[in-house]
Amino acid sequence: MEWLLHLLFSFTASFFFAVLFDAPKRLFFFAGVAGATGWTVSRILLDLFSMHEIYATMFGTLVLGIVCHLMARLLKEPATMFMVPGIIPFVPGGLAYEATSLLVQFEYNQSLNTMLEVILIAGAVAVGLLFSDQLSKMFIHKKHNYSDLRTRKMP
Repeated sequence: MEWLLHLLFSFTASFFFAVLFDAPKRLFFFAGVAGATGWTVSRILLDLFSMHEIYATMFGTLVLGIVCHLMARLLKEPATMFMVPGIIPFVPGGLAYEATSLLVQFEYNQSLNTMLEVILIAGAVAVGLLFSDQLSKMFIHKKHNYSDLRTRKMP
C-alpha cells in the first residue's frame, strides 16, 4: 500500500506542478509519469536495496532525466517541460524546514547535520540530472559523424 501512495502522490505533485508551470495541457500526464517514475525508482533503491538516501536520490533523478529526454524525443517537446515538474518530489523541503527549526531552537549540531544532508540531497539531484543529460547526448541524441568530411574533397 505504501508503494501505491508514493506512486500516487509523486504523480500528483509532478502533474500539478506542470499545471502550475503552465506546460501545454497534453503534457500534464507525461510530466506526472516522469516524476512518478523517478521517485518510485528512488524509493525502491532506498527501501528494497537499503541504499543511502543521497545515492538513491541521485539514481532516481538519473532515471528521471533519461525518461524526460526520451519523452522529449518522442513528443517533440523540450526536456525541461518534463524535468522541472519531475524533480519536485525530490526537493528536500521538509528536511530544510526541519534544519531551520532546529537552528531556531539552538540545536546547532543537529541543525548543521540536517543542513548538510539537505545540501547533499540537492547536489545529488543536480548530479543525477547532469549525468542523465550527458548520457542522453551520448545515446539518445546521436550527432552525425563528420569524420568522413575531413577526407572528402570539396568541389
